Amino acid sequence: MRVLVVLSILISASSDSIAADFPTVAHLPSLSQVEDFGGSMGAAPGKEARPLTALTLDMIKDFEGWEPAAYNDPVGYCTIGFGHLIALNKCEEVDLKQFKDKKLTPSEGEDLLEKDTRSARISVQQLVTADLNDEEFGAVSAFVFNVGKSHFADSTLLHLLNDGLSRKAAGEFGRWIRAKGVILSGLQFRRACEKMLFEQQLKYSVDGVFHRDTCQSFSMADASGDIVDIDTGE
Repeated sequence: MRVLVVLSILISASSDSIAADFPTVAHLPSLSQVEDFGGSMGAAPGKEARPLTALTLDMIKDFEGWEPAAYNDPVGYCTIGFGHLIALNKCEEVDLKQFKDKKLTPSEGEDLLEKDTRSARISVQQLVTADLNDEEFGAVSAFVFNVGKSHFADSTLLHLLNDGLSRKAAGEFGRWIRAKGVILSGLQFRRACEKMLFEQQLKYSVDGVFHRDTCQSFSMADASGDIVDIDTGE
């Protein structure tokens, strides 16, 4: 009996560790991926995507959450891994193919995320005429991956970037915090972290891991205009 208790504690500790490294969250679908399914604002054929920094990828992974097996996200899209969309239908309604009865490893999930973010990254490369450093590029790419390429193309953020007004552009991230009419704390944290990354203030914690709590000092007073719903754009 004592052995079983100890084993139970070890399993629990291991599970807690995995959850801490790869948080499971009620994630919103990447609107960039949704566009890719519809062929809207897709990446140019043969265009190579600029890579993201490790910190940018870890930030995106945190906000996408981690689910090794296929599941239905809050809007009913079949999803797996770090927010990878399998289909714009429920899992029960589609052929899961290689994801049927499959549990991804974190490495496999990262490979999918790298592919999923490509069209968002290429969109940034195509639409932004100003030079962006690695942190600025990562922040804008993460933003576009979340809110979609078409919304970005029509955004004040893009116009300010192309006018060379990077400081004003940074203030635009905090506006995009509403989804389907509701202001979400997850989007507030996400925009805060993107803004901090854009301004080269986002760092790994002392334990060498990205923690979204490092962005909690962000104030909505930094936002430069009316709040924007990510489902409708400006």
